[in-house]
Amino acid sequence: MPSGQNRRQAKNDKREAILQAAWKLIRHYGYNKTTIEDIAQEAGVGKGTAYLYFKSKSEIMLSITELTNDRITADLERIAGGPGSPEERVRACVLHRIVRLFDIVQKSPHGAEVISSMLPEIVERLDRYVACYGELFGKLLREGAEAGDLDIPDPRATGRLLADLFEFLTPPYYRFKSRRTLERFAGEVLDVVFCGLRRHGAGKDEARP
Repeated sequence: MPSGQNRRQAKNDKREAILQAAWKLIRHYGYNKTTIEDIAQEAGVGKGTAYLYFKSKSEIMLSITELTNDRITADLERIAGGPGSPEERVRACVLHRIVRLFDIVQKSPHGAEVISSMLPEIVERLDRYVACYGELFGKLLREGAEAGDLDIPDPRATGRLLADLFEFLTPPYYRFKSRRTLERFAGEVLDVVFCGLRRHGAGKDEARP
């Protein structure tokens, strides 16, 4: 008889298979044309089994969104704990998130369609991630303030403001047709932000492209 751990692993594997199958089909055929039955067949499970794990196709897509953002969050935590000044790490975190999402959406023929069709639900799910990024940025900004490099009365509030600000540079995209354009614009916004946050005289000799 399989142990409880083995059963949990089997359930996780099946859930993962359904999510992978769904993303593969949605990327290829689009959200509206992909059915639960298609997803179940691609995952190698019965339609009823798919419904045991997910109540609807939209729930599958939201789970894919969460899985993607969980992975990005792990990346940002790694970057935040890595080398470099607090300013450099905030910049790296911001750019990693927006570029990663750009690549995911733009490389999928139907990425924009999915985002547009489910925007309110996706935004609601993403709120907790934005709050998490705000906390992460706030800790880095506090570190910079304590080191004397940044002049920020309320690092936590400023961190949340940064997270909210750069959420406007995530999909759907109305202005940015290329990765390079998005990166350049985000970099320029960060230049302006940190010009105001640096303590007078700190980092004034740094040259940025």
